Amino acid sequence: MTGRILHTSDWHLGRQIGRFRRDSEVDAVLNEINGIADDFHPDLIVHSGDLFDSPRPGLDDMRRAAQALRRLGETAPVVVVAGNHDTPTVLTFLAYMLNDMGTRDSEQARVRFATDARPDGLLVAEYPTRDGDLTLRIGALPYLHPNRFTYDFTDPAMMTAAYAHRMRAVQADVYRRLTQGRGARDVLVFAAHMFVEGATPSHSERKISLDAEYATAATDLPDVSYGALGHIHKPQPVDRAGFPARYAGSPLQMDFGERSDTKSVVLAEFGPDRRPRIELVPLTSGRPLVVLTGTLEEIEYQARRIGDAWVKAVVNVEAANPFLADTLATMLPRATIVDIEERRTGAVDRVLKRETSTAELPGIEDLLHDYLADRGTTGPALDRTMAAFAHLRAEPDPGDLAPCCEETLLTEAIAGQPLDAVDRSGLLTATNTTAVETAR
Repeated sequence: MTGRILHTSDWHLGRQIGRFRRDSEVDAVLNEINGIADDFHPDLIVHSGDLFDSPRPGLDDMRRAAQALRRLGETAPVVVVAGNHDTPTVLTFLAYMLNDMGTRDSEQARVRFATDARPDGLLVAEYPTRDGDLTLRIGALPYLHPNRFTYDFTDPAMMTAAYAHRMRAVQADVYRRLTQGRGARDVLVFAAHMFVEGATPSHSERKISLDAEYATAATDLPDVSYGALGHIHKPQPVDRAGFPARYAGSPLQMDFGERSDTKSVVLAEFGPDRRPRIELVPLTSGRPLVVLTGTLEEIEYQARRIGDAWVKAVVNVEAANPFLADTLATMLPRATIVDIEERRTGAVDRVLKRETSTAELPGIEDLLHDYLADRGTTGPALDRTMAAFAHLRAEPDPGDLAPCCEETLLTEAIAGQPLDAVDRSGLLTATNTTAVETAR
């Protein structure tokens, strides 16, 4: 007599790394998650937010989300919590598509979305286990931006209180609804997209949403059998909660700050007379993210161990190397080089202080000369470029030149002055006549 939950989170469909999309590895990891679900036979699948990376996902990512969720829904009921990157409108449309264009009762839908944090809009649902001996009762709290308290909650005290205090009241309401009419064989689950104090971010999350001012106290989490949390991309437990609560984390390493993270999904199993069993199943479909640092010789040695990976190269060089990208591509034939950073030995950036006088500033010729030299333009080519630049600077400003006769004729013709008056001035030559006729 047990209940089983599969917990995943933060797919961030549409997320790019540099200028590169990651469609093939996203498809692979979603297939991997579905395979784990098929093997585990959960009674409920929870996605704890940030299904998409953008509030306006592209059609390919909408299709990818619909296909993955539909397939998960064939294994077990699915509850998706709206994250800070998700918008209720997009998720509502996705629900409409998954529920046969709205013809299926939303309460009987295999995939349900929690998009409303207001007391009368909270998603609180019951799911019997496969054997029918237990019931999983889930309360789902979408990401609640601090500004939403102003629009979604009418209690004036809620509008003026600190964010943590307001979140404590909202979570208490979720718990009250979860325990209302609770039976002896009910297993309580709390799913939410939020930042809990003490959690270790990967710093690929939006920084403003990780501000300490917007952190929720771990001790304020509802006392349930399992807390399925989203928002932090590094998989980790929330130890101070006093019950099993975990961030499932993102299924892929989102940027180079996550390159040491082992991605996973959470499998949780509950019973009335046993401690919860929590198992992490690693996800292996994503390409690793690697940072290579050193001289070209040192990077060449490190590159021997690098296969199919995303790579950032930080190269120590004596002088600018215009062929650096080609050299690195040859060293890393199976990798995708996302970024190259050149570090010149002994190079010192000039920092201009407020008190620096204009006489101390480098001239524009010096700045251009240094810029071109840093990027590999040297010798006669540099001399010719600087000579051409000096010639251009020596040219008088066009606004300082007296207009030529053709310009005078055109200006007067446009102004409506008779052309014979211009002829009498002695300015009209055969060439001028052609110009004026053209202007006509």
